[in-house]
Amino acid sequence: MTELEAYKELKDKSPTGFKLNELIAFSYPVRKIKIDALVNKQPDGSLVKVYNVLLRAIQQGFNTQKTLFQFLGLGEQDEFILRELFLLKEKNYVDLIADKWIVAPEGEKFLENEKILRIEEHEEFEFLLDGISGDVLTIKQESANKAKLQKYLTSEIKIPNRSPEIIENKFQQIADTFKQLNENKCYLISYNADEIKFDSFRDGESGFWLNYWLIEYIPERNSNLEAKLEVRDFDTLKPDKTLSAKFNSEYRHYIYSLSSSDRTSFEELAAVTEEPVQPIKPQVITSELATLTIWETKHKFLEALNNVKEKILIESPWIKRATMEYLPLFEKMLKDKKQLIILYGINEKDEHDYQTLEKVKELQRENKETFILIHLPTHFNSIGSRLTGTHRKLVIKDNDYYIAGSFNFLSFGKNEKQQVANEESMMISKDVQKKWEQVMKEYSLNLKTNK
Repeated sequence: MTELEAYKELKDKSPTGFKLNELIAFSYPVRKIKIDALVNKQPDGSLVKVYNVLLRAIQQGFNTQKTLFQFLGLGEQDEFILRELFLLKEKNYVDLIADKWIVAPEGEKFLENEKILRIEEHEEFEFLLDGISGDVLTIKQESANKAKLQKYLTSEIKIPNRSPEIIENKFQQIADTFKQLNENKCYLISYNADEIKFDSFRDGESGFWLNYWLIEYIPERNSNLEAKLEVRDFDTLKPDKTLSAKFNSEYRHYIYSLSSSDRTSFEELAAVTEEPVQPIKPQVITSELATLTIWETKHKFLEALNNVKEKILIESPWIKRATMEYLPLFEKMLKDKKQLIILYGINEKDEHDYQTLEKVKELQRENKETFILIHLPTHFNSIGSRLTGTHRKLVIKDNDYYIAGSFNFLSFGKNEKQQVANEESMMISKDVQKKWEQVMKEYSLNLKTNK
């Protein structure tokens, strides 16, 4: 399914109170494992009929090998029937006493209910392990692909190839998966963890991938709801509730890891299916909480840069040519000894306009006391954080207010005459000092900020 097809299918199906904000195709790592398993299966239907005939013939008195074979129209020797008779004996369905066969109580139960008959045999079982959690997946292994999409998550389970540890303490998970994939017709009895026949793990990668769509929903205007993620199958768009719950539990980690740079591709899709957004005059904000449209957000950002009293923080994934518009305002506030803090960068998509970035760095070198410029992937790596960068868009102006949402402050370069994907931001003027403290603590930043 193409991105445009998925977008058209999903854009009008957002949960109540939400709208679709971002759509990302990605690959999820899975590890393919093959083991030799002892399983309990229902025998073939024709074999069940043979057992039925044998037991009923014995009940009717054809209980010696000679009389039984004569009744069945066989010669004095038939290896197949002899083998099955002794197999029934092993299962306690019949017994052999003084060269005579008798039907045992288990055999009588079988004649009342043929479904109770099971046979044990060895067979190879191939299944998938989650490359991040290590859990056994109840997904058919044929669904996995060797090739991954452009955006993907890397495997976090680095247990060596064919190590018994990979399936240690997982018997119940594997047994449940075997039963489900075989539609409850077969049951796993045992396997030997020391004899894994195949493991796709190579060179730090899981070897196989499942493809999905990651959908980000943001609240409609004037809503107190929080943004949320949903994961859907790449081909069918069927929701995956397990992965959706997992991604929402670590929202920022996954959206940082997978989100598109500047959402350019998403804007192109929206331009195909949506009307252009009309310019809107900035609202006068009188409450502690206000919703801003895309253009209201930009106007408010410019207003904030022009009216900094002591300090301003800007957090944005990418520094692009759009930042050139703001450089004169940066220079002015720094000349006036106001403090400027910029947090930027996302490891998987560290795509900047490097001429613009170099001008920003040069400005920082000229104003080391008042201009703090932090490349977050480098910072997180230095402190051993699991985060790989930022996808958050945030501006905090003094202790007056902060703006948070989907507007890319340092990379959005469109004007009001162009078609854009609509975005919203929230402007909050309550507990602004706590927001400063939260960012410093969350990112382990030991910065001296102006009061």
